[in-house]
Amino acid sequence: MVGAVEEPHRFPALELLFSKGKPCRIQAETANHLRFALFGIEPGDMLPVAALTHVSDRKKKPENDYYWLRSDPVTLWADMAQVFMTSHGFADLNPYERNEIENCIRAVLMEEGIDFHLDHPERWCIALNAPLEFEFTSLDDALGMDLADAMPAHPQARYWRRLLNEIQVALHNCPVNIRRRQSGKQEINSVWFWGGGFIPEAAPHDLIDTVYSNNPVTRGLAIINDCRLKIQRSAAQGDFSHDGRSILIDWVAASRYAVEELEQLENLTRQLLKQADRGRLVLHLYAGDGEGRSYDRRAHRRFWKRKAPLSRLAAVRA
Repeated sequence: MVGAVEEPHRFPALELLFSKGKPCRIQAETANHLRFALFGIEPGDMLPVAALTHVSDRKKKPENDYYWLRSDPVTLWADMAQVFMTSHGFADLNPYERNEIENCIRAVLMEEGIDFHLDHPERWCIALNAPLEFEFTSLDDALGMDLADAMPAHPQARYWRRLLNEIQVALHNCPVNIRRRQSGKQEINSVWFWGGGFIPEAAPHDLIDTVYSNNPVTRGLAIINDCRLKIQRSAAQGDFSHDGRSILIDWVAASRYAVEELEQLENLTRQLLKQADRGRLVLHLYAGDGEGRSYDRRAHRRFWKRKAPLSRLAAVRA
């Protein structure tokens, strides 16, 4: 995001945080690994994204012990030799078209005896009685890959290849996709399974009191750890006086425009820095790779640290 911002745009609060804050780091392969680390939970080899998504979308701890898989709507595009996943989500489908797609996929899964959960309009989960012996490629990594490379090579994956083929055939013949194909519009012509796992145990210690987030993994972790949970945009109000000693704001970009997103982060950071300068809090900011900055009231005294545009700071870090 920072690298996409041109030099004339300045963000004084963020520049102050990056310039005068002390470097800090949490070992994390991905943003989801970072989320687990912040809650003090060791996730193991496979991140149970689907299980936490289910908890988040149901807004409560479930009483069952299913193995969960995300089953998200995607768009595939084929050339002469390869098949690529080009996007995920529902694009510009209206609610009636979405319902047609959902019913089409549900019919295939019901024949296989698989429970299909539609607790959120933009993402789906399925519940299995036994764990898989392999891991599907994550959705973010699978985007742009040849489907043959993205599919696991494990023998148990043959069943899931067949199931995907049946879903793709059903969606190809689905009336909403026929209409969209004739109009030259993007189709939802497959799903992608990923993020398998059981609902994890809560952290051994209460590290976080209040969580502001729209991310399903973070919200699921907050629910199983009995944290106060609020939506992301409410953090912009800047009133954290009743949120306890430890607050997590998991900021997920809601806009495609870097400047617009950074302006919102700038406003939030400005409020947090004021409280840090008064000694009311210590601010830790982490990027998705675990690299971060720590800022407290002493940071302001580092007069030799000059502010620089975010684009320059990003270039130095790279």
